[in-house]
Amino acid sequence: MYNPTWLTIPAGPFLMGSDPRAAAPPLANEQPQQRLWLPEFCLSRTPVTNAHYQCFVAATQHPAPGHWPGGQLPAGSEQLPVTYVSWADAQAFCTWAGVRLPSEVEWEKAARADDARWWPWGNTLPDGTRCHFNGQAQGVAPASQSVLPVGQFPLGASPYGLLDMAGNVWEWTQSLYRSYPYAATDGREAGTVPGGRVVRGGSYNHDLRQIRCAARTGMATGVRDVYIGFRVAAGAATPALAFDWVTIPAGSFWLGSQPKPRQWGGVSAVLPSELPQQQVEVAEFCLAQTPVTNADYALFVQATGHPVPSHWFTGTLPANLARHPVTHVDWHDAQAFCRWAGGRLPSEAEWEKAARGPATADGQARRYPWGNARPDATRLNYARAEQDTTPVDHYPRGASPYGVLNMAGNVWEWVNSVYAPYPYLADDGRETHEGGAQRVLRGGSFASPTANFVRCAMRSLSYPTRRREHIGFRMAR
Repeated sequence: MYNPTWLTIPAGPFLMGSDPRAAAPPLANEQPQQRLWLPEFCLSRTPVTNAHYQCFVAATQHPAPGHWPGGQLPAGSEQLPVTYVSWADAQAFCTWAGVRLPSEVEWEKAARADDARWWPWGNTLPDGTRCHFNGQAQGVAPASQSVLPVGQFPLGASPYGLLDMAGNVWEWTQSLYRSYPYAATDGREAGTVPGGRVVRGGSYNHDLRQIRCAARTGMATGVRDVYIGFRVAAGAATPALAFDWVTIPAGSFWLGSQPKPRQWGGVSAVLPSELPQQQVEVAEFCLAQTPVTNADYALFVQATGHPVPSHWFTGTLPANLARHPVTHVDWHDAQAFCRWAGGRLPSEAEWEKAARGPATADGQARRYPWGNARPDATRLNYARAEQDTTPVDHYPRGASPYGVLNMAGNVWEWVNSVYAPYPYLADDGRETHEGGAQRVLRGGSFASPTANFVRCAMRSLSYPTRRREHIGFRMAR
């Protein structure tokens, strides 16, 4: 999966464009210079590499760049910036990775900060120790008229620590190529409006004027070339930043329970809805290590205007609940958050595999995420009807075999699946996103009265409009 090094660009003003009186004459499309204010955002430290793009190609079957022989990544080129990618290719990668392209205003602020410098490192003339331009690459053997691995020029870092923002490869941005003054609300940041898009930063083939922070060029969205790549952006604390993603490997596991007529005082813990037990194959996916928190949800509310949960009595996030799982959210709220954040709800099969681990030959599957030891107060928050949620990372001893937390107790978690009898069949309509049928809830909660409710195989159900203080959700991708 894609796990870049993110650097935060703080909120504040900066000067975009160029002053026509500058010593290095600006291009006409950089004028007029204007002072803009941007909220905090994050940018990947380097452009997306071939290795990153290979993961995307393998996961989605998206066509490989045309210069990969036979569609295969050439050995030794893993750390080169990916090139021969169109704007649409870059967008497809972003959709898969849960990120986005930066706007050109974000790109320029990240490159130059607030002092209107000419190049990312300042106003000192470029040379081969700071960037790869005009075929120069001092200290990197051999100097070449082709791209070099990312991160080779620490002396060329921007004020925020970003690398390769001058030379090596041009970088796609989200923005339509339009004249200044820049206005984000005039349609130039719309992803569906036709027209050329802005590329920034220049390449190994360009001179010192073309690699300035303010230099901009328009390209048709279908262009692919040896010196055009991209880097990615994210708003502060979007999923790529706020969530620790856990990779759940492809493979089979035991879904459901074996019949057990007697257990714990003569009462069976197995419910009919968990039968029959079956071996299910699940493709590789990623799951957030913890449920979505109130702090995560607050960013969603702020960005979209979605209604706040009803337990935010003043209409704002209670500070003491920031790291607690968000609750009072229905299935539709959870789906809206996932669409905004670039993720999805897990299926109940994915959820259960992440909770209990891979299949064993004897058909024995662990009862709880941590194993078969009875629940206690060191592993989870449950059987506390008069109490409330706890922080999502509060019980590391209760982790699943893959290191996923809070999969027993604290809050029930919405999954995508319609509640339907077993055997589980992913293609029988139960994974639809439409309709008002009851949806599955997993994991139990702080209010669950007995250990029976926090088993990995336990299934509950509710209509998708239900909201309660013990129901939340987590993200998958």
